[in-house]
Amino acid sequence: MKYLELFLLLFVFLGLGIAPLYPVIGIAYVPSPVEGIRTPLTEYLDSQRCGPGHHLGHKSKSAFYDVKLRSFDCEYYTQELEELYTTNIDDFETVAYILEQLKSLGCLETDPMLKMIQAQYDLLQAAIKPEAERDPLSNSEVDQAIQEGNYHEAIRLLNVAMDGETDGFKKGMYSFQIASIQYKELGLFEQARNNARRAAELASDFGKTYLLLGDIYLKMSRNCGESWQERLAVLAAIEKYEHARNIDTTVVIEANRRILNLKGSLPLREDGFQRSVNPGDKVFVPCGIDETITVRFQ
Repeated sequence: MKYLELFLLLFVFLGLGIAPLYPVIGIAYVPSPVEGIRTPLTEYLDSQRCGPGHHLGHKSKSAFYDVKLRSFDCEYYTQELEELYTTNIDDFETVAYILEQLKSLGCLETDPMLKMIQAQYDLLQAAIKPEAERDPLSNSEVDQAIQEGNYHEAIRLLNVAMDGETDGFKKGMYSFQIASIQYKELGLFEQARNNARRAAELASDFGKTYLLLGDIYLKMSRNCGESWQERLAVLAAIEKYEHARNIDTTVVIEANRRILNLKGSLPLREDGFQRSVNPGDKVFVPCGIDETITVRFQ
């Protein structure tokens, strides 16, 4: 009985002492000097630890993480984009693409490379005439005649419009349209050549005319018969494509694609030597092309 009374007294004593011990235990916890200080990095780390269903009072991706990631991407891809830029510095479409990529990767406007490419982009863009001035003129009657397959009527309407026009550039656009119809729809290559040349005289900075002339020359090369003359005709076409990209930044990509596809069709060196023709010599190209070109070999 004595032991039972002692046990009960001890139990009561301990039970009464538990509550006062809580504040003592709480005081014993000393927070870290940095606890409670929120930084972008700690927020990002917290966001990564936060599992499904949890909620923190900030975005899942902090500004710190976003800026660091974008900066890394900018630095990581800059060298590759810079190499592409240096080999296509006069190609408006490529320069525009590179500029867009740099901005999307988070490169800052103060970045030296971005500033350089932005300046080149502005320069190339300023050299491009408004689209309305550069594209062939639209005419509803002509468009309808073409849609109906009445190509000769379309050409007649364009000739009437050209006769009544006093602006040289617009006359060149009409002549360009006529040449396009004759080449693409009617297969009248010599007539198309003549009208394309006329268009080039009237609108000398319209690159698509020279692309068209190059295409016409390629078609005419198939009637040359001899391989040497056929390859000279191909070279004549390449010269037109090169001229097109030199005068009009809007056609650089199209011109480069055509030139690249024709590299294997350039005159052969051995064929030139057999004819005592050397690189740089001036040679007349027959086959209806009737132009003098500068010889180069594969």
